[in-house]
Amino acid sequence: MQALRRLALPPLLWALAGLCGAQASSQANAQSGAEAPPRIWRVCVGDQPILPYITNDPRHPGRAERLLVAAGKLADLSVQLQRYPFRRCRIMMANGDTDMLLAGPTPENLEEFRFPLKSGALDAERRIARLNLVWVRRADSRFDWDGKRITGMPDERTPKVGLRAGQRVSLNAVRQMPVLVDETALTATLQLRMLAAKRFDLALGLQDEFEIALADPELKPLVVLPRALLREDFFAVISQKHAAAQLPMAERLWNAMGKLRDQPEFQRD
Repeated sequence: MQALRRLALPPLLWALAGLCGAQASSQANAQSGAEAPPRIWRVCVGDQPILPYITNDPRHPGRAERLLVAAGKLADLSVQLQRYPFRRCRIMMANGDTDMLLAGPTPENLEEFRFPLKSGALDAERRIARLNLVWVRRADSRFDWDGKRITGMPDERTPKVGLRAGQRVSLNAVRQMPVLVDETALTATLQLRMLAAKRFDLALGLQDEFEIALADPELKPLVVLPRALLREDFFAVISQKHAAAQLPMAERLWNAMGKLRDQPEFQRD
């Protein structure tokens, strides 16, 4: 009898082990499916702050940084922000080392990147932000912008305009104008300080950045001209080269940004 029990026991144990193993495998598969992490989506936002949209301070992220992360959650994407010079962001995009970057619709960018579209045109409803490009002058000068040209030059010399280094939208805006360009300022604050020190005649840049910088009492003798040079939308874009593979995820993210962008939490600092 004991011998029969010993012979019968191993098959029984094997059966029980198989049943437990199948249940464990089923539970593991269900758990894995329920907790599958969202796809990582890398966005290169640049390494220079663009206030109030990009702060590069994880403790106090800017409007665009918060919008990208929140839209990623809504689109089931885990957005990871990368911070490199814009030129490097472009190289990373071409090499597939980042999935998205922020850009304005300059002719070069429209050729190189895929923007959110609607009926073949730029879809402004899915932008990151709408920005004004404005002029700033010293209070004691008479420079003005009449919508077509700079006026108020005290003599016949060519006016010098100070731009923020690497701000392509500003450079493109003055490329055909009869002006000299100074692109040595790395920040909007430095740009305005150089203007106050008479390093150039006018500063050109983003209105939001200038208004924040002008809170500095030392810069009070500067005036923002009321007529903007241009108004332009900025977008999160993907590479034309990789668009076929990335477009479904990008469309989800663009749609989410369109739903969230105008909510109060993404409009305040």
